Amino acid sequence: MPEFDYKARQKDGQISTGTIEAPDRRQAMLRLQEQSLSPITLKQQAAKKPSALQGLLSALSALKTKQSSSSSDNDTPAAKGKSPKRERVGLNFLKRLMELHGSGLPIGDSIRILSQRLSDPEQKQLANGLWRDLSEGHTLASALARQPKYYSGSITYVIEAGEATGSLAPILRKVIDYLEEKQAIRQKVVTSMAYPAFICFVAFIVVVIFLLVLLPEIQSMLEKLGGEMTFSARMLIDGSDYLLKFGPFILIAGFIASLALRQWRSSPKGLHATDRFALKIPLLGKIFYYSDLFQCGNLISTLLESGINTTETLRLTERTIKNTDLRERFKTARNQVNEGLSVAQAFKRNEFMPDLAIDILSVGENTGNLSHSMDEITKGFRAELSARLSALTNIVATGALLFAFCLVALIAVGIVTSVFQVSKTLSM
Repeated sequence: MPEFDYKARQKDGQISTGTIEAPDRRQAMLRLQEQSLSPITLKQQAAKKPSALQGLLSALSALKTKQSSSSSDNDTPAAKGKSPKRERVGLNFLKRLMELHGSGLPIGDSIRILSQRLSDPEQKQLANGLWRDLSEGHTLASALARQPKYYSGSITYVIEAGEATGSLAPILRKVIDYLEEKQAIRQKVVTSMAYPAFICFVAFIVVVIFLLVLLPEIQSMLEKLGGEMTFSARMLIDGSDYLLKFGPFILIAGFIASLALRQWRSSPKGLHATDRFALKIPLLGKIFYYSDLFQCGNLISTLLESGINTTETLRLTERTIKNTDLRERFKTARNQVNEGLSVAQAFKRNEFMPDLAIDILSVGENTGNLSHSMDEITKGFRAELSARLSALTNIVATGALLFAFCLVALIAVGIVTSVFQVSKTLSM
């Protein structure tokens, strides 16, 4: 009978390890739960080397199972395409999970109950998938990692740290708070950009109607009456001619350029170069910068509060930084910390954080309260990010209104001057 090495948490919170015999992983999980143990890891011991025929049969069986599972997963609604609401679905599921787990229920039982009682189809499907993985011996972090459409890698790393330290409930609260803040910032941007987008759309419709309907009529009328085109009307006609003539080529060139840029970014050199350039774009660069710093600081603070040492915290955090240029700076700083340099000195030497944040971080290291200092720094990053997003939306809104006003004004002037020209021609 197969043997499984396990690492489990007892009722009093202590961690125990050992070996248990069971026909399969699911039965091993059930036997551990019968002993009032909450499994953290469960791995089957290496079996004796099978014969060539047994190995071939085993490989074919595994391949068939994998194909069947893949086909089943692809048939589910959640696997068809990407939905912008999936991150919100994942957040709502974590809230329900926190409500049950916070009341004292183990994580496994909480997810099992949610898989039975949730009414939302997508959340129910997510709960079923997680419960299936937990039943097979996966940890919560690894089960969440198998749902990349709902949870990013940074979330699973934090959950993994919480399971390793036995403080999963506070970690879940931190994750929920972080996702709620992220949703709030995104909603703020969408709401702020909705009005300028509407104004630009209306201005575009007005311009199209004028160029395709009104302007040809005015031009035809002036030609019949022998009048001359005004400067504003001539400018609109010439502009429309150029747009109709060269517009398709401009669109094709832009499409080809976007494909080339995407292809270049697929290479490590291109990705690093474009990410470095993105940080230098006026206003947008700082938004990218503080967005990564906000996520990075939040994760470092959460991991340190959960009891993870600084070295492991920095290692886990490095994988969550999206901008490759910032990730390289962080990696260099992490290596310097491993060599004995303080976190504040390493970040300052590699220009990873602003000077004020590094000063606060230095105070936290000197007082032995690095997690609290990082939490305060993260609040500053969030405030700075919100301020720059507000500035961006104000600039875009103002620019959209000015653009729409100029277009409408130009059209109005073209119509009025053309009417005057017609009246002048008729009076003569």
